[in-house]
Amino acid sequence: MRYMQHAGDYVVEDRRGLLLRAGRLGRNLRFPALGALMAAVVGTAARLAGPLTVRAGIDDGIAQGDKGMVTRAALVFILLLVVQYVFVVISRYGIAWVGEQYLLKLRGIVFGHLIRSDTAFFSRSKSGVLVSRMTSDIESLQEFAGDGAVMALSNTLTVIGVAIAMVLVDVPMALATFAVVAVLVAVSVVFQRQAARAYEQVRERIGRVLAGLQEGIAGVRVVQAFTQEQVQASSFGKVNEAHYRANMGAATAISWYFPTVGLLRVIALAAVLAIGGTRVVNGSLTFGTLVVFLLYLDWFFQPIVNLANVYNLLQAAIAALGKLFGLLDVEAEVAERPGAYDLATPVTGAVTLEDVTFGYDDSVTVLHDVSLDIPPGQRLAVVGETGAGKSTIAKLVLRFYDPQQGVVAIDGANLRDLTIDSRTDAVALIPQDGFLFNGTLLDNLTYGAPNATVDDVWNVLRAMGIDQWIRDLPDGLDTEVRERGSRFSSGERQLIALGRAFLSDPAIIVLDEATSNLDPETELEVEGALRVLLSGRTAVVIAHRLRSAERADRVIMIDDGRIIADGSHSELVETSPEYRRLVEVWERGIA
Repeated sequence: MRYMQHAGDYVVEDRRGLLLRAGRLGRNLRFPALGALMAAVVGTAARLAGPLTVRAGIDDGIAQGDKGMVTRAALVFILLLVVQYVFVVISRYGIAWVGEQYLLKLRGIVFGHLIRSDTAFFSRSKSGVLVSRMTSDIESLQEFAGDGAVMALSNTLTVIGVAIAMVLVDVPMALATFAVVAVLVAVSVVFQRQAARAYEQVRERIGRVLAGLQEGIAGVRVVQAFTQEQVQASSFGKVNEAHYRANMGAATAISWYFPTVGLLRVIALAAVLAIGGTRVVNGSLTFGTLVVFLLYLDWFFQPIVNLANVYNLLQAAIAALGKLFGLLDVEAEVAERPGAYDLATPVTGAVTLEDVTFGYDDSVTVLHDVSLDIPPGQRLAVVGETGAGKSTIAKLVLRFYDPQQGVVAIDGANLRDLTIDSRTDAVALIPQDGFLFNGTLLDNLTYGAPNATVDDVWNVLRAMGIDQWIRDLPDGLDTEVRERGSRFSSGERQLIALGRAFLSDPAIIVLDEATSNLDPETELEVEGALRVLLSGRTAVVIAHRLRSAERADRVIMIDDGRIIADGSHSELVETSPEYRRLVEVWERGIA
């Protein structure tokens, strides 16, 4: 009953449209799928023909004393077993291959769509939910493709084939069997509904149990400090008790269903024996026919039970498809326009914001009519209190978002009108924590410049003054950085990120306070590399500390989404009371 864990998983409203869309996605697999289906039909037919040879062996061989007929029947039966084995293997492999090919294509499409989605999408979406789409939902599809689809097809063909064979063998006994099967189907429907409700409660309450466990373990020091162990245990006990009741509801459904199935099977068997046995005695039915019917009867009940279980796998798979297609239907708010053109080269790096108004949603405006001209090669520091709009300006320059009003331009070209490739070639981001991908140091350095040679890399490292550090590593440029760069310190990761940006040779660099998380000694080292990197380039620095403002050519102060001060650090200390207060706060923090 492991399939029941998927019961009641999700509600899909337009199931027909979803399945048609899924079919269109896998249209290139229709011929392999048809081949697997035909192989399954042949395998099932060979299996169903087996009992007929048994009847011939009994009625025409044993009953007539014809040893040759018995031998021929046995040989045909063996041949049918071989045919069944071969075609079942082909069908199972074919179905699994089609399913895995479909999932291979679907995973690639969904991941490609996600990685191309804009920042607004990721700000609205929880990363855990997105990971769940690519893990648990794909797993639901995988389980159906690898197991459920095979069982659904083989059991469906078996039920249909056995029903037809029963009618062909003997109509009265077939009708008696179908009457019992009708009851079985009705019982299975009731069981499905009861189990679905029960397992829906199980999944909901196991979530509460896990949350209670996590909270209790994570906060164990606080619990012990305030001697609240008994209270915490009592609270968890209530959640645990609710989970127990939900599981007992599922157990109740299982406890009556399977004995009922067994009882109905015995009733059907008794009915066939009563009807068939009487007819064998009075000579209207052969003994071989009764044996054949009993074999078919044994094959009839279990597939129906299996289909009831596989139904939940199918439900979960359809639900997973709905969620994944829902992701694919999310359109990017920031996209390349038809007719977009490349930014003219060489890029000088002039940045302009003209009457820009922006908010992350319609209810709150973050920037109000902001106008700003940043000449080529200038290092601009953007300062202000938390929530003032500093990072928003950087996101607009990077075109993570488009303003609701106004224009953001590079070298006079509206970012909305530029191709994505030419814009990203011109602007680079260096975040607070330099993110490194799993792979070698060389892979990470050339991430933004895949055509760069090893000599290009060493020239950049030499210019930054970190080439000797790289040479001293055990494997040099071939050193594995490990997941998220865990092999290196924060400062080392930041130096690698700077080298990566330097190698891509952008005209404009946006820094989200690249030295704010570093100790003073490492900060000096990174600042030295920054001076090399920023030489001749336009820089927009989101400044969280005084030193970043002091090093800038120009400082603007943002307050409530408006520029309230603009000038050099020393000028603003003299002329802007708001900036002077901010500097005093910084200085107290340093002290």
